[in-house]
Formats: sequence, structure tokens, C-alpha cells
Amino acid sequence: MKKRRVFIDLRSDFGFKHCLQDEIVMRSFLNAFLEREDKIASVKFENVEMLGAMPEQRGVIFDLLCTTDNGETFLVEMQNSSQKFFKTRANFYMSKLLQKKIKRGTKWGKMKEDISPIIGIFILGEGQNGLHKAITHTAECDIENGDVIWDREQKFYVSLSQFKFDFSNITIKDIYMELLKNLGHMETIDPSVYERADEGLLRLLEKAKVAALTDQEIDQYEAAMKALEDEIDMEQHGFERGIESQAIKTARIMIEYGKPIEEIILFTGLSKDKIEKLM
Repeated sequence: MKKRRVFIDLRSDFGFKHCLQDEIVMRSFLNAFLEREDKIASVKFENVEMLGAMPEQRGVIFDLLCTTDNGETFLVEMQNSSQKFFKTRANFYMSKLLQKKIKRGTKWGKMKEDISPIIGIFILGEGQNGLHKAITHTAECDIENGDVIWDREQKFYVSLSQFKFDFSNITIKDIYMELLKNLGHMETIDPSVYERADEGLLRLLEKAKVAALTDQEIDQYEAAMKALEDEIDMEQHGFERGIESQAIKTARIMIEYGKPIEEIILFTGLSKDKIEKLM
């Protein structure tokens, strides 16, 4: 009999939205994540579906979208599997929000101030090409010296696989990252977490308890977990297939050059039977 987990997995679509689509939790998460002196006082969730401006244009459905008390727009997305052109997709999402901020027919000379910031937080279960840190923060910069020249559109790429606890200085931000990465596998929460937690973090931990879900929510969660597990399995299968495909290509080249079968086995990791079938 499969053991039921104590907490839901925040990487699942249901878990992510069930726990973070809460104004108190989201305010807490954003304040912890941004670590700014000017704290966000309130957030309001917005419609996540945005249709194309024209019938032939592609629309989008975001994970979580909210506006803060000072007018900033936050897009918070969870992406579990590695995606070849994920950064392009992230920029497409941000461009849709930019179009919403700038109305058609805007008279640039009559604008009294620049648009309020659009900030995307893209939480990645697996790494993406070119992202080698736990958190990569981007804005429009001067390539030569790195100076930010326009900060109205910023992106944070959060690589959970790169995240490591600094046990000498654990912050609420660290705790949020750890929960996003591992909550579904936790049996208990360390008491020190409750000592550090604010109202939003405590609320998330209560909402994340499997025992607190209704029967309907449990069905939704189990369906979301099945989808997550299938996504991870497909990603792993595709990765393994890619490795084998490259090994076969290498083996064929070595066969053409007349390399002995023992050397081909050593270089490619393929079995003797598989190599002989390529000859």
C-alpha cells in the first residue's frame, strides 16, 4: 500500500497554485524572495488567461499573476522539466504583460512617467541551458559594462536543483526555496522553521497538509502528481534516449575507422551485442 505523504508537493500544478494563490502567502513569499527594504504591503491576484490581441495571435495562460500595492506586476511560474527554448517562452510571457501595460495608441510624449515594473519569477525544477546559479536575475543591461539601463522588465530564474542551504545564515527566503524543492518528501518540519516563520509561511504550511484537503482537492492533487511524475519520467526517458543515440553515432564512426570492438565498448558504454548489430 502506497504511503500517503504528510505534505503536498509544491512542484505539482495543484500544490503550487493551492498554496501560493493566497494573498497572505504570496505577499510573504515575494517579500522573502526579493529581500527589499520597501516591503510589499498587499497583493491582488489577476486573471491568468490572456487572449491574443487578434484571432490569429497566440494567447497565454499564466500560473500565478498578481499586482502589488505599488503597482508592480508579478508573474510567478513553475516549470519542472527542462525545455529547450524556455527563456524564449519566458520572454514571450513577459512581452504579453508589457503589451497589457502599454495600451494601443499610447502617445509616448504625453506619458508622465514610465510604466510600473513587470517582474517574472520562473521557478525551475530542472536546470536550463545557460543558467548556472541558484538565482539568475536579469534586466536590460549594457553588455559592455553590465549597467542596468532599463529595469521596467526583470526576470528571476530560480534553479531549485542548484539551491543549497547556507546553514550559518538561514533566512525565510531559504526556507521557501527548500519547501518548493522538497516539501512533498518531508514528514515533519523542523521546529526552527516555525520560530522564523511569518504569517504567510505558517499559512502555507497549514494549507500544504494533505490532511487539510477535501476529498475533491485530494483527487485534484493526485491527478496533478500523476501528471508531474509522467513529466519527470518522460524527461528522464528522453535524456537517456539522447545519451544512447549519441553513443550509437560514436560507435558507427569508430566502426568506420576500424576500431576494435573492445575499444568501442569502452568509449560508448554500449553492449557487445548492440555494437555487433551496427556492423
